[in-house]
Amino acid sequence: MKSARMRAVPKRDPSPAMISKSAKSRGFTLLEILLVVLVIGIATAAFLPVAMKNVESARTRSAVREVIALNRYARARAVLDRRPTAVVYNTGQDKLQLLSLPAQRDTEGDTLFGAASGEEDGSSASTVEVIRDRNLPKYVRVTEVTGAEKEEDGYFVIYQESGVTFSHQVVISAPNGQKRGIHINGLTGEISLDD
Repeated sequence: MKSARMRAVPKRDPSPAMISKSAKSRGFTLLEILLVVLVIGIATAAFLPVAMKNVESARTRSAVREVIALNRYARARAVLDRRPTAVVYNTGQDKLQLLSLPAQRDTEGDTLFGAASGEEDGSSASTVEVIRDRNLPKYVRVTEVTGAEKEEDGYFVIYQESGVTFSHQVVISAPNGQKRGIHINGLTGEISLDD
């Protein structure tokens, strides 16, 4: 009987063929990477229109809130200061302004922004002061104002010392065609939105 002898087998360095085989099993092929990039591209293309619509909708809602807040503030300011205030919808520059008007105005020959003759006595009670000056969000416009006076490149409504004004409607438009109508009741100050 032969004696079984155990011999220690020396460890061998891995052959180059073994190294390349194990390296291949740990990495990604070019085809796999391209497939992942393709799937990400398709998902992005499907999601992008939805995201853009949400951004435009948020801008429109922001402009609506700005119009509502400015009208409420104009009404409160007119009552508290016992002076007329004006909300100006500047359609040429996509701006909203709140102005404090002179307490006593001679409407004959005057414009909203002061006397037509250009004379001013320098007192704050007879001058027009800008209280708020707001830009509408990008790409959102005031496209229509009904029930308001037209002057220069915009429309305006005046809140009297009692807080009343003419009832009017403001239409805000976004580039995607979305429109929101805002109805301001001049007597009660109630504000409602089109659905």
